[in-house]
Amino acid sequence: MGDDIEITLSDSTDDSSDEQDESENEFTGQIQLEKAKENIECNNDSFDEDTETCPICFELWTSSGPHKVCCLRCGHLFGYSCVMKWFKAVGKKAKCPQCNAKANRRDVRILYCKNLKVLDTTDRDRALAELEREKRGRQKAEQEAAEFKARCDLLHAEILQLRDELQTNTGHPKVQSSRLRGTNEVPNHKASSSDGSTAFDGQYTLVNTLLISAGGNCRVMASCDYLNTLCVSQSSTNPIFRGFGIRKVNSSEQRIIKYVHLHTQPIRDLAFHPEAHDGIIASASLDKTLRLTSLLNDSIVQTYHCPVGIWSCCWAGDSNRLFAGCANGSIMLYDIRVTTGPIDVFYVPNNDVPVLGLQYLSPTVDQNISSSGGLLVGQLNKVTFMSESPVNPIDIQQTTNQERIESADGIASIDNLENPASPDLLQDNSTSRSSNWLGNIPSYKPHNLPLEGSLVSLSALPQGRQFLASYRPSQRLPRVRHLLAELQSETSPMAETAYSCREIHNFWAGNRMKKLTRAKLFVEPSKESGLIAVAGSEDVNGALIWRCSDGTQMQVLQPPETTADNPILDVCPVFFSSTQSHYLTLLTDRMLHFYMWRTQNSY
Repeated sequence: MGDDIEITLSDSTDDSSDEQDESENEFTGQIQLEKAKENIECNNDSFDEDTETCPICFELWTSSGPHKVCCLRCGHLFGYSCVMKWFKAVGKKAKCPQCNAKANRRDVRILYCKNLKVLDTTDRDRALAELEREKRGRQKAEQEAAEFKARCDLLHAEILQLRDELQTNTGHPKVQSSRLRGTNEVPNHKASSSDGSTAFDGQYTLVNTLLISAGGNCRVMASCDYLNTLCVSQSSTNPIFRGFGIRKVNSSEQRIIKYVHLHTQPIRDLAFHPEAHDGIIASASLDKTLRLTSLLNDSIVQTYHCPVGIWSCCWAGDSNRLFAGCANGSIMLYDIRVTTGPIDVFYVPNNDVPVLGLQYLSPTVDQNISSSGGLLVGQLNKVTFMSESPVNPIDIQQTTNQERIESADGIASIDNLENPASPDLLQDNSTSRSSNWLGNIPSYKPHNLPLEGSLVSLSALPQGRQFLASYRPSQRLPRVRHLLAELQSETSPMAETAYSCREIHNFWAGNRMKKLTRAKLFVEPSKESGLIAVAGSEDVNGALIWRCSDGTQMQVLQPPETTADNPILDVCPVFFSSTQSHYLTLLTDRMLHFYMWRTQNSY
């Protein structure tokens, strides 16, 4: 019995010690578990902080929109817009911002995550989409309203014309009905006021006609007033050197100087800088080249190659930069200090129609009109205003021309073009940005203008906001229409500046247009602020001149040997500062006609 009791006591003692050890182990385990939970919570907090924000801009990701979450090949997450800006800034040597692994635009993958914390922007995106639909609906309504107004004006003009013909045939005196004249057309080129005096201060008189090319193929022209030189595009007359170039004409003496060979395909546009007196003319051709030629020594100083044919060109406010409108709807920005290619490429969204006209509008301080500068882009089916604005330093970082052009939808690549960089004479700025010496490269945002029709010409003055858009006849409007409009802006504190246009006058011409002729808007010779519009007309076998202030037709010009099959193709004003005389030149397929502005006192 004693032995049994001892054994029992020893067993109970062992059990109590085991229970004590187990309780101690449980207590220690609970402490360790709590510490582990704390560590896990801390790690989760830091992990959440890391995974909720983009490591580039430290802003929250979004489930949609430009800052949606994406990853690279290495697995690190970024906002889509941030990583694309990173690739733009670094160029071909791009690496992952976190692990420095090699990365490329092709490695970017959009992630569609369920458990990842993102900023829900569904309602905002839906509201923005509805706003965009409302804008498109408003633009469509404005276009329809403008079309109906134009048709109403056309019917008014036809009624007045028929009334005048009826009164002429019946022998009754004409009844003045200026109140009903929506277009204020004057059939006679000498419009008279009620007291019998001439309503206009002067008129154009033919003074000379030059044969530019016996074989024809003259197309466009541009005037360099400070050199008294008029440049006319034409085909080469030399059978050995076939192609196209410019014919230099002394505008003061009205004589032909020489021919300068430039391109292998027809020239579509010529442009001098309106302020820089350097004698450089830009020529855009269908042979996919943009050339800069010096008229001082008649030599080509720069040639830019494009992936497609060039339809138009114009200079920017900066005398070092110019634009080129291409056949695929893209607009290329060049800097004459960069000889390898364009410094920027942009385009009108969802439109690959050729750009037939470019007009740069300089910034202005006038509060009554749009103060921002920009570029008027005329395509065959629409007119767009590209508002100009400075950009952030990360946005003006230059990339290679190959990457810039590949990033544009529908634009072919250009081979063997390196990244334009500043002259590295000391070999110590290989990684510096080209924007340091080129200056800020502005960004351009498109704004569709509520204009509809088959556009053939676009003209504007750099300092103003009025422009002239010419349209060929259509089924809805069976007459040639030259629309004078004014660019307007609407500024809102809650939204970006919106741009539209206001129609001022509709200038009506004939009912046919076989060729793409160009009209011109320029300052009236007798007035410093007034504008006049000149356009060729196949129905009158010449050109029509309108005063823009009241929409009246000032004059009808009928040069010799000008017919419906040989119409006026281009118009160009010429000014001689030495004699303070104004001329108007009209170009046909073969001939160049000089008209001089004569005031009433000079007769």
